[in-house]
Amino acid sequence: MKRKLLFLERFIYGDGIIPKNITFTVKINGSFTEVALRNALAKIQARHPLLTVGVQEDSKGQPWFVSPMPVPDIPVRILTRTSDEDWMRESEKECQQRFDMQNGPLLRMVWLRSAEVSELIMVCHHCICDGASIVTLYKEMLTLLDQPDLAIGQYETFNTVEDLVPEAILSDKKLQRKGKVTAAILRLFLLFVSGKKQIRWGKDYTVRWKMDKAATAALVRRCKVQHTTMHAALCTAFLLAFRHVRGSKNVKNQVFCPVNLRRYIPEIKDDMLFGFATSTTLSIDKDPMLDFQEQVKRLNNRLSEKLSNLKVYEEIMLNEYLHPVVKKLSQYLGTARGNNDLTFSNMGRLDIPKKFSSFEVEAVHNPILIFKSANPNGIIASTFDEQLNFSFLSNDAYLSYEEASAIRDKAMELLLEGKRVPEAVQLV
Repeated sequence: MKRKLLFLERFIYGDGIIPKNITFTVKINGSFTEVALRNALAKIQARHPLLTVGVQEDSKGQPWFVSPMPVPDIPVRILTRTSDEDWMRESEKECQQRFDMQNGPLLRMVWLRSAEVSELIMVCHHCICDGASIVTLYKEMLTLLDQPDLAIGQYETFNTVEDLVPEAILSDKKLQRKGKVTAAILRLFLLFVSGKKQIRWGKDYTVRWKMDKAATAALVRRCKVQHTTMHAALCTAFLLAFRHVRGSKNVKNQVFCPVNLRRYIPEIKDDMLFGFATSTTLSIDKDPMLDFQEQVKRLNNRLSEKLSNLKVYEEIMLNEYLHPVVKKLSQYLGTARGNNDLTFSNMGRLDIPKKFSSFEVEAVHNPILIFKSANPNGIIASTFDEQLNFSFLSNDAYLSYEEASAIRDKAMELLLEGKRVPEAVQLV
């Protein structure tokens, strides 16, 4: 495989030196062998072209995905499991550990092993995979651990932006002019703000908790009855919680939400690896007299309208004009505070089976990623085994651990209709 990185892939890649890793962990009850694990990894590597690549820059500094010959195997680091906390320590360590960016592969595994319980930590560079990609990889890998002789095939991926974006959009003169003007304006802006001091980052932290099965089911029913989405309810709860904890003068009243591109681009299949998403931003009304459910309904309407008006192909095409400013843009985001209170990533119901013939998946821990760029507040939600699972990632130079915990408590109180958090929420 050999192709240029698209703009957003290149933005995530950054300078190739600072790690931009995602870790994702499953806890397994049961046993499997090292041979079976390496066999599973070999098969998923053969299936997905992006698991064969490194990133190499040409003479102009443009990075390319390149498959070296021969392609290195996906590395596995095996450690003795000693406690339920080992996975978190190793995940945070792996977030800071660079890949061999030139030669790849840009995925590795850590196996915390004991006689009856294991954690498998998948570590992936964000430029080749998003959250949906990692769920796909886990589903395939666990299936192959259980059925080593299973054939999972291969697929061809796109090679250029022309393979992804329709010709009618690429050749649109009006859009081409818009792309050039946008790049020029951004270049001037970045020149104007150059020289600002970098943010002095503090300690990274993660607040993790789960909603129990009964509370999760009740929230799902409530959203169905009121004809709103879980996403709208969660966004509303966290925005209101930010306002409650930090005060109306210290919030932006805006949440940044990644949106899975596979919903809009048929060329990217559900089981293909891809490194980035499109996005939208959402806000709540500032009227303090509106109750929670009315806020959810209004935000849900805004969400539906924004999703129906997304122009994904145009966005990808216009972004390609921003390659010349990508480095300065990355530098600027190291100085900016951002226009959002948080990024909220809703992974939904994870398509990972719980029971296999020789083992069982006891838990799936939300991804961990530590990026020093603009606003570090990030909340990830997912559902596995009928339970909502949350992670709140931030840095104490931006938001204190105590504030994050208070935001968690207030958001859960809203979602649980005023019930105290310990009644339905397990802090982990």
